[in-house]
Amino acid sequence: MSNNTDQPGTPGTESDTPLHYLPLAEQARRIRSGELSAVVLTRAYLGRIHSHNPQLNSFITIDEDRAIEQAQRVDDAISRGEQVGPLAGIPLAVKDSIPTKGLRTTDNSNLLADWVPEHDAAAVEKLRRAGAVVIGKANLNEFGWSRPLEADLAPPPWNPWNPRFASVGSSSGSGAAASGGLASAAIGTDGGGSIRLPGGAHGLIGFKPTHGLVSRRGMDHNSHSEISPLTRTVEDAALMLDALAGFVPDDDMSWPGAPVGYADRLSEADVRGWRIGVPWKFVRSAPNEPEVLAAFEEFLGTLESLGCEVIDVPVRGLAEARMANFLVLNAEAYQRHAKSLGEYWDSYGEITRVYLMQGAYLGADDLLNASEVGRTVRGLLESEIFSADKTGVRALAMPTSPFVTAERSRRPGEHSRGINACFTAPFNITGHPSTSVPAGFSESNGLPIGAMLTTALHNDLELLQLAHAHEQATNWHLRHPEL
Repeated sequence: MSNNTDQPGTPGTESDTPLHYLPLAEQARRIRSGELSAVVLTRAYLGRIHSHNPQLNSFITIDEDRAIEQAQRVDDAISRGEQVGPLAGIPLAVKDSIPTKGLRTTDNSNLLADWVPEHDAAAVEKLRRAGAVVIGKANLNEFGWSRPLEADLAPPPWNPWNPRFASVGSSSGSGAAASGGLASAAIGTDGGGSIRLPGGAHGLIGFKPTHGLVSRRGMDHNSHSEISPLTRTVEDAALMLDALAGFVPDDDMSWPGAPVGYADRLSEADVRGWRIGVPWKFVRSAPNEPEVLAAFEEFLGTLESLGCEVIDVPVRGLAEARMANFLVLNAEAYQRHAKSLGEYWDSYGEITRVYLMQGAYLGADDLLNASEVGRTVRGLLESEIFSADKTGVRALAMPTSPFVTAERSRRPGEHSRGINACFTAPFNITGHPSTSVPAGFSESNGLPIGAMLTTALHNDLELLQLAHAHEQATNWHLRHPEL
């Protein structure tokens, strides 16, 4: 778990980092200065996709011609001396559940194999407005609510760090694309950990914002799932959040507060003296693999070296919140698919049908009780944990997942109960901002291991600042898969 140079992805410096692994922020700076052509960068990623996607299955659909056209418009604007957006010319992968105007959006389901949306989701609109290039649609579990099968519309993605192992999370293709150097970054969705889990398993920043900070307009009305970035560095995540965040009036879940300019304020905070709470009783209740706990201990040691005070805190209700979150997700998923399940039963994947039908056995009292659990635990976190008058905790720290591999996390008896998401899921139903950061590597298989930080509601900036401070004290973000 240490920074051994004989582990995969030996760390280097930004000066010797290949173009496709440069941080998004550095790529954007070079494009705006005219040092790097957006077309050259886009073609570099398209070349990587052609070479490696047949092995990784990270993309379902590639938008090659339009991506080059988008990049050319950026180059032309810069050559004319025009102002361009902060993400101008940056090729992004978009999870294939997020609608993209004029670009096939399948949700990795035979039911939507030929669906071409007429409108972008609000998040995609915002990214395009910032100048980003949508290079293609990233693979996922069918409807983001299943275990993947080779018989799916697109077969499951593999982890670029060790392609003998599957990519984890419903945003698995987004994780594979961003970590494998097939896109500058990616967006996905996180309803129970599906950004943070692939973040941890791919050596990425998987940042789930406060509920409502990023609009889901144009998608299904999901009360716990957040459109979220997967990036190589914290600055990259902050730049993406700057573009994604903001009030959307016709979205009843959108938060009306103004964005705060995350990327420009990353280094403002002095984290010395920040109190970091670890709910050790809850952490130890999970079947953690030894390498996960070793990486987590090292992560806590790094925080202490930064001057943070790491303390044990009892947090009430996290186990109940995890169960309640998946109960609500089950109910909402079934409600969305009940009619089409009856009409197109055989078009759904075998495991997807099983997962969706779980919701058919839930009643209104189950849903209302679960929602009440979420509200209660949200209140406990705000009043007992993130309260200056009580513990004074600025952030909670936990492993991202108890498991290193997707194969271990997808054991049928555990995956259906959300054990792999035991640390991530509570903060979906409570709505708190939460991020996975790189925390080490498995010595047995070379896969990354993540650790997770969570802060108070609407404290996304402090969360980014703490993650950034940790990143600057490590070299995990300088490692890349050697495809």
